[in-house]
Amino acid sequence: MKRFLFVAWTVALVAGLLLTGCGGPEYDEAIYGDLENLDPSGQTITVWYQHSGSREEVYQAMIDDFNSTNEWGITVQGEYAGTYSEIYDRIVAGIPSGEVPNISVAYQNQAATYASQGALVELTPYIESEKWGFSEEEMADFFPFVMQGDYLPQFSGRYGFPPNRSMEVLFYNVDWLSELGYDHPPRTWEEFHDMACAASDPAAGLYGYEFSIDTSTFADFVFNRGGTMLSEDATHYTFGDEAGLASLQFIRQLFDEGCAILETENYGDQADFGAGKVLFTISSTSGLPYYRQAVAEGAGFEWDVAPLPTTLETPRANIYGASVSIFRTTPEAQLASWLFIRWFSEPAQQARWASASGYFPVRASAAELMTDYMAQDPQYQNAFSFLGYDLAIEPGVAGYDECRDSINEMMTAVAAGEDPQTRLNQAVEECNAFLAEAAPGE
Repeated sequence: MKRFLFVAWTVALVAGLLLTGCGGPEYDEAIYGDLENLDPSGQTITVWYQHSGSREEVYQAMIDDFNSTNEWGITVQGEYAGTYSEIYDRIVAGIPSGEVPNISVAYQNQAATYASQGALVELTPYIESEKWGFSEEEMADFFPFVMQGDYLPQFSGRYGFPPNRSMEVLFYNVDWLSELGYDHPPRTWEEFHDMACAASDPAAGLYGYEFSIDTSTFADFVFNRGGTMLSEDATHYTFGDEAGLASLQFIRQLFDEGCAILETENYGDQADFGAGKVLFTISSTSGLPYYRQAVAEGAGFEWDVAPLPTTLETPRANIYGASVSIFRTTPEAQLASWLFIRWFSEPAQQARWASASGYFPVRASAAELMTDYMAQDPQYQNAFSFLGYDLAIEPGVAGYDECRDSINEMMTAVAAGEDPQTRLNQAVEECNAFLAEAAPGE
């Protein structure tokens, strides 16, 4: 890690903490108990997660380690509860009857929905607790996005804490680009268009770009045209401006000119990239291990990742990922839940989890423990360096789940030939309606 990036991250984070205050937060003892004197000993807590396969094995092993080493005799019981959306549906259905876990994975907008129903505890009292929270030195070790990403503007508080993060990046075939006469990935949208079209031969089943319908990709297109998704006061969506329209028109142009193909099955872009059928895809860094496998089992070419093209002086990187939230139960169970989250955020656990899962750690010192892993995974190391760019974060508001559905429908329609402006206007109108309907107190 470059020293200047570490200093910049640290200064930015400390500055942010000074704004939020670290002198011990005020809190409601009816919710948190007498926090500094609370005893969490002997608590049993449940965690709902979405991990499967090798990630689940590692996660369960780490839970076992916590259970056998924590000084309070806390027992964590981990449970695979389905996909992100399945967990969300289960929790929304279970909140009225209290059939929820102590901790659950949740995207920020999902946590906002739970918070709107009074189901979650705000985490600032734990984060800033003199006894149970983080020291100033520990706080300075977290990357700035930790405190930026889980702040919910509708509730003026933090209702999640990140165990890891991912980023949208451009995957590209280095060998193919070289054959086309290019020695670098596209830095601008114009270069992206020209390279994608130069690579495309629809008759041979070859395309410059395989477009996967994903709201995060659309958000990244908008961010890298200088736009935003949501107003600063979280009262209305802003992606209906010039940046949003230009993004949709660009997508439409690629399809019209035969330079892009639409992904038609889950992870189809990943499979086609590995087979050497597409030059570019845009996806999450969490998919790096799967891309590596796809290329190794496929065409076996040299490949790498890059920031998305941009109209700005430097790229903006869409940093995202689900955090973990604590549900309101008892003060003792809530504190026990927090202690597991805090343990998971320690550098050793972060380095272990990031190395096993392919996610980014949330602490700088964890990265320092991953030098061997990064040396063996140059694409991951390259992607990790993009954290030094300006980071953009998608809306953490209630109603964004439904808004994402509207945006996905908009992109599908535009890729199929519908008018970008008409579909953009419709999506913005629908998203604003969802936002108003989900607003606190509504």
